[in-house]
Amino acid sequence: MTETTHPTAEPYRRPRLPRDIPHLLPPEKLKISHWNDRHELRVNNWIEPWDFDSPLDVGIIAVPFSKTSILPNGAYAAPNALRDAWAIFTTFTPDFDVDMSTLRVRELGDVSTPIVDLYAGLDNIQESLQACMSQPENFLPVIIGGDHAITAPAVRAYCGAHPDQQVGLIHFDAHNDVRVMDHGPTNGTPIRGILESGVSVRGSNLVQFGIHGFMNASYYKRWVEGQGGTIFTARAIRQQGIEPMVTAALEIAGRDTDAIYVTVDIDVLEVGYAPGTAAATADGLSPTDLLEALFVLGRDPRVMAIDFVELDPTRDVADITVRTFGSAILTFLAGYFLRKHDGWHGYDPAPIVD
Repeated sequence: MTETTHPTAEPYRRPRLPRDIPHLLPPEKLKISHWNDRHELRVNNWIEPWDFDSPLDVGIIAVPFSKTSILPNGAYAAPNALRDAWAIFTTFTPDFDVDMSTLRVRELGDVSTPIVDLYAGLDNIQESLQACMSQPENFLPVIIGGDHAITAPAVRAYCGAHPDQQVGLIHFDAHNDVRVMDHGPTNGTPIRGILESGVSVRGSNLVQFGIHGFMNASYYKRWVEGQGGTIFTARAIRQQGIEPMVTAALEIAGRDTDAIYVTVDIDVLEVGYAPGTAAATADGLSPTDLLEALFVLGRDPRVMAIDFVELDPTRDVADITVRTFGSAILTFLAGYFLRKHDGWHGYDPAPIVD
């Protein structure tokens, strides 16, 4: 295994290109597996830095920012932890019989933020992501946080890059994330920050998926519902099953909208599968439910951007959470592969009877 890092601290400049993306650095870490069976493709050998010239299907943008966390949080380290974890994954999933090795997935780089100025950091994120999403190449942005504060500038960036679109929002989380901003924007305020910012996201197109645990206030529930939002608790999902709930979420988020943005906080999971995050509890979703939901969302043509947040490698145990995080991203991409390439490629979702 060969690991390389880029020593430069200067913004990623490409003088030969007619365009520039502010605050964007090259990916901090590249990890290449020298051993590779000729019949399989490891994910870390599949995902390459984008040359900002060749075509791509998916653009991964890292936002290693977690200074806005309410609790101490090492989520800034998530993008590099994920790059390390990619070495164990391949591009084939037997669960869905999908090999997405021909999907062109590229890393655009890491968004740079100042060390002490949180407001400037969030502004940098919005400015950089909007420039990324405004590139003439048509690709699906996959944003890797960072804590959940990055989602508010990310959604505002998407809306800024697509000013004619009305956007729905599907939010996987243990928390409502609509805390008041008495202490400024935090990882507990992104949904309020989106709905109060004046962008083209209506409360009636918000679906909160998997809210659970003794970690929210009744005020937050009333506030979301007062904005017209819909809350599917983890208990409701366990009782009714994941498939009808995802179908309902897509119907609500997609009602009179042009696009759907999805945000996935890994603390939506039961803590046994997500020890590497700040606020997971035993009440959460199972990873199998999350994966099924993400596969469906990946296939749906209305889903136009997604972020994954709140992986804290400094808390993780035996890489449990980072591997779950990686599986979640890849499962979404497997669905997206089928969106671009019609057909189920042999997968039959019907139960098998012996």
